[in-house]
Amino acid sequence: MTSLFRLLGQSMPALNFKQIKWYAAIPSLLFLCLGIAFLPLAGVQEDEVYFATAIYHLPMATVFDARLFDRQIPLMLLSYLGALKSWIYYPIFDRIRPSYLTVRLPMLLVAAVSIWIFIWILERLHGRKVARVGGILLATDTIYLLTSVYDWGPVALQHLLALAGIAFLLRFHASGRPATLFWGFFWFGLAFWDKALFVWFFGGLLVAAIVLFPRELWSRCTPKNLGLAAAGLLLGALPLVAYNFASDFATFRSNSTFVLSQFPSRVHALRITWDGEILFEYMVHAPWAPGKINEPDSALFEASDEIESLVGFRYHYYNALEPAFLLAVALLPFIWRTRARKPALFCLIALAVAWLQMAFTKDAGLGAHHVVLLWPLPHWFLAVVFVEATAWRPLERKHAGAILLAILVGFLAIDNLLLTNEYYYQLSAYGATKSWDDAIFRLSDEAAHIQAPELAVYDWGILNPLVTLHRDRLPLYVADQSFLAPGIAEDDRKFFMKRLREDVWIGHTIDFQQLPGINDKILRTAREVGFEKRMIETIEDRNGRPVFEIFRFVPAAGSAPN
Repeated sequence: MTSLFRLLGQSMPALNFKQIKWYAAIPSLLFLCLGIAFLPLAGVQEDEVYFATAIYHLPMATVFDARLFDRQIPLMLLSYLGALKSWIYYPIFDRIRPSYLTVRLPMLLVAAVSIWIFIWILERLHGRKVARVGGILLATDTIYLLTSVYDWGPVALQHLLALAGIAFLLRFHASGRPATLFWGFFWFGLAFWDKALFVWFFGGLLVAAIVLFPRELWSRCTPKNLGLAAAGLLLGALPLVAYNFASDFATFRSNSTFVLSQFPSRVHALRITWDGEILFEYMVHAPWAPGKINEPDSALFEASDEIESLVGFRYHYYNALEPAFLLAVALLPFIWRTRARKPALFCLIALAVAWLQMAFTKDAGLGAHHVVLLWPLPHWFLAVVFVEATAWRPLERKHAGAILLAILVGFLAIDNLLLTNEYYYQLSAYGATKSWDDAIFRLSDEAAHIQAPELAVYDWGILNPLVTLHRDRLPLYVADQSFLAPGIAEDDRKFFMKRLREDVWIGHTIDFQQLPGINDKILRTAREVGFEKRMIETIEDRNGRPVFEIFRFVPAAGSAPN
């Protein structure tokens, strides 16, 4: 392990987290400020607050938990998703009422700390110049920002834990202290528990190390080191390990189906995530979508409007990171005999292995929340190659290399910020789309005043936000596939009929329904037993689009409910 890091980087001084310089804080603070601007722009989304279902012990919220001191302790939410985020948020939601701020700010802070650690790692491996370049590129990366602010993946903890593990292994290199090796793999273990898909990133790092440094790695595989690494990994991932022993390895059985037919779509997803355009269709309403356009109502919105007017959104639906990556690959022959060769190859191999795993896994690698798990390896690669290429001796005359590097990094950073501004402008002016619509906040306010035995919901995207925003204090009922299904028991049928007679129902309008055909299905089911829909209220978003419907079912004219 020591030799591995020696070959990856330059000679390194004794490591101390206190040695980090002032410049390392600037990208993190920039990232934090950008993220704060985005906090209120979208509604709280179903997957974004999925972790809260375990905090409030909703039925079917977990697949594995433990009982301790007469309390249910959530351990696994899904076969591949641990309850670590639920544990982190429990004391937050216990003391502060959930809102978009309490949901999003903690993960934004986590991502900002991750950038700081990334800069620390790059400085210790490659020096201050690479650290500055890598930090700027990551801090201005639009997709890294948005997937951290709206952490529906979830991905923010994955980045933090992965980088923390690498940082502790660097400290092990510097000090030789066994505890740092143990804690490095402990953070990796926590990343596995948080989300078993960490195997993609971890597998990439492992394969790259074996390919590039087989002898050095083997020489460090002493029984003591292997024992410490295994113990740390096992302790961090203990809930995941326990769950798989108890469930006959359900994580592997449920998530290890590989297909080749989806490969072209995964290539496309990789490209549009890297260049930043993937979330326009998923999260942001298009300028030509129905609904009024919000006028600037703050200094920040006005500034964003001015910038958008100057550059135009058509140019900034994507950034220049794809051509920058291709340029870096093309520069590899020019740095082949330099100290940057192995670090660059390490990043490329780790990237390829990690991405190929997700690309061939069934139903994986199509969304930004999967592709972004590769971050910050691409930024690491760009920083190493660009710094080394611009240090080419003929460019050193009259500081030409430094000027060229500043122009290149400055252009990429500004281009990233312009793309980020476009997202900010369109979210502010046109609003968020589908499950991200801000109408959920108005619905939450209205739901608090509804008088009914139960509030029945039947479409995806309503339950978890209302549960979270009200700390599970609303009388919510979910009408799932079993609702008045043929062949149900008589007691169940009477219960469902009572829901139709007494409850207030909440659903999406046709344009915003999440499950195809769900509105027609629930209305048809109600009509078959003698009920019809009577509207109470329609909830609109900031752009005047009708998003939610609140209604009752009443006996249909001329029929008697049966």
